[in-house]
This record gives sequence, C-alpha cells and structure tokens, in this order.
Amino acid sequence: MSQENSGTMAQQADPIDPKQVGAWYDQFGDVYHQTIGDSLHCGLWVPPDAPPPAGLDLVTLSSEAQDRYTDYLISVLHLRPGQRFLDIGCGPGRPAGRLAELTGAHVTGISVSKEQIDRAVRLAAETAGAAGSGRLTFEVADATCLPYDDESFDGAWAVESIGHMDRAKALKEAWRVLRPGGELLVLEAVLTAEPTEADTALYDQVLASNLPLRMPEFFALVEEAGFHTLELKDLTANLALSMDVMELVFRDRSQEMSERFGPEFAGLMAAALPGVRALVREKIRFFLLLLRK
Repeated sequence: MSQENSGTMAQQADPIDPKQVGAWYDQFGDVYHQTIGDSLHCGLWVPPDAPPPAGLDLVTLSSEAQDRYTDYLISVLHLRPGQRFLDIGCGPGRPAGRLAELTGAHVTGISVSKEQIDRAVRLAAETAGAAGSGRLTFEVADATCLPYDDESFDGAWAVESIGHMDRAKALKEAWRVLRPGGELLVLEAVLTAEPTEADTALYDQVLASNLPLRMPEFFALVEEAGFHTLELKDLTANLALSMDVMELVFRDRSQEMSERFGPEFAGLMAAALPGVRALVREKIRFFLLLLRK
C-alpha cells in the first residue's frame, strides 16, 4: 500500500465517539489501575534533567536502579580512601568497581563462580580510575574459608550473597578477616511465615540459594560470630519489585531465553517465577544490616 493511500485512509477514518470512550473505560478502564497504578498516566522513570538511558527496556532501567542501590549502600558505609574492603560474593564486579571509584578504597571481590570472576576482571580492565591505580582485584574464593590473614580488611559487604553459603561459617570468616571496629554490610532475606516444600524447591531452583532463616535465628548467628548491630533497614519493596521485573522480562524474552539456556531450563524458570514472586511478597522480608566487629 502506498504512503499516499495510507494517508488518505487515515484522514477518512471517523473520530472515535466520546460515548465509545466512556463505555470502554466503564468496562475495561480498570486494566490501567491493575497494571500501571492509581493515576492514568505514565510514571517519571527518567527525569527530564537526567541523561537519557542507553535504552528504554526494563533491563536497562533495572541496571540503573541497581547503580542507585549500590550508591545508597556505599553511603551507609564509613569507608575512607586507602582502606581495604572485601566484596563477599562480588558477582560480575560492577558494584565493587563503583565502590573503589567512589571511595578511593582498595577493593577485593571474591566469588565461587569462575565465570563471574572472569567477567569482573574484564570489566576492571576496561574501567579507568580504580583499575588503573591497582585498587580493584578479583579472585575465585570461598567465603566460608577465606584465603586471607586475620584482620586484613577495614570493611566488607555481602550484598544478597550470604544466602548462597553456610551463613554461620561466612559470618565467622568475615569477622576473622576484619580489623577491630571494621564494618560488615549484609543484605539478607528472612522468613515471616512457614514455607512449604514447594517454596523451598522454588527458592533453590530459581535463586540457587538456601531458604532464608527467621529473624531471631539469623541474629543469633550474627551474635555468635561476634558482631554488633549498628543499623537495620527494611528494603523489602526493592526485592519484590526486582522479582516483578525479572518475571516480566523473562516472559517477554521467552524465545531468546529458550535459545540461550535451552527450552527445558527456560520452561522450568517460566513456570517457577510466579511462585517465587508470591513467596517473596507473602512470606519474606528483606533487610539491610550494618554490623561492627
């Protein structure tokens, strides 16, 4: 069809009748409230005075939210330039790099995943500043048996990583390698209701993590390790929203996920994610804890 004909057809179309609009909203308008919120307009995801994002997909916006999250965590710490810091479960290294850049600290990131450490090393090599000054290193290491001397670090954090390991051993090892007065920042989930066997299976399948403990159980481990609690903040909403985005993006990119990870894995994840979202919303709270040796 030519552009000329297409334009003619558009001009000839009758404008929608106000009664039709009213009838549609009377019957279906609640779909907007159920999907985008109480106001019938979009949210200000990208402020007009902020640099435009590299893309307008949810993954890009989520990555930017993760950077804001990292910056908030850094603001909680009392870390000075030149001090040594341990990132326990550093993932692909972006938060560690941001920490080194913004604080001037020497940051060591560890993970049991060789693939994550390889990615972190590549990222560090591409990053000016912290990498160039030698203030950022990554190593494959087990947080429950750290290859560092006693009192080697001024601070440490375990950002949503301690659930992937023996919590008691990891906390004791963190205490051992911290200097007196050193701080440990922990992001950890706790249970608020009794989990079912299905809950446990979902948590393991989707997150490769031990099921959270109850709050008194976790604090017993903190005290047993020798830490004192300085600060406790509830960040549950952020975990819930992140899981919402994860499921939405996974469903939206189902074909891509199937090709990348195989149809069996993709199918299992697609089936499991709604249950994990429900578990997070109904039976889990998520906290920031600032601890001191």
